[in-house]
Amino acid sequence: MRTLGVAVLGIFAGLAVGFTVFSELLGRLVVDNGVAEAPWTFVIGFGPQLTAVAGGIVAVVIDNRVRRRQERQ
Repeated sequence: MRTLGVAVLGIFAGLAVGFTVFSELLGRLVVDNGVAEAPWTFVIGFGPQLTAVAGGIVAVVIDNRVRRRQERQ
């Protein structure tokens, strides 16, 4: 149950980071060009979801390492 909670927390953290990073990227692209071109729309659209998945995976990996260290002590 702890792993599930950590994964959900990682997903939300990754989603927040993704929205922050990709909204900044979108703002810079629009200021420079006036509009976001086709390849960048896919990157900006799917970026937060990919960072959410990565955040969930990283959170579980970190939790497993911390749990192993605690078991050794």
